[in-house]
Amino acid sequence: MRIYEAQKQDEILTVICNKCKKAIKVEGNIIKEGLFEAEYRFGYFSNKDSEVHSFDLCEDCYDLITGDFLIPPEVTEVSEIL
Repeated sequence: MRIYEAQKQDEILTVICNKCKKAIKVEGNIIKEGLFEAEYRFGYFSNKDSEVHSFDLCEDCYDLITGDFLIPPEVTEVSEIL
C-alpha cells in the first residue's frame, strides 16, 4: 500500500506491506528495500469484471507466499538494474 503526498500524487511518503504491515524504507521518493508490486486489471469472465487490484509485498512476505507455490515463479537475471 502506498501513501502519497497529498498535493503530489507522484511523491511517495510511505509504502506498507499489505500482508504484514511492515513499513518499507523510502528516502527522497526512492524505495530503498526489496518490494514486490502487483497490479491486475480483471476483465470479462471473472467475478471482478472491470476492477483493478493492487498491492505491495515486502521481500520476506513475497518469499513466504511464493515458497508455497507448487510451481515456483520464473526467475531471470538482468545485467543492468534501472
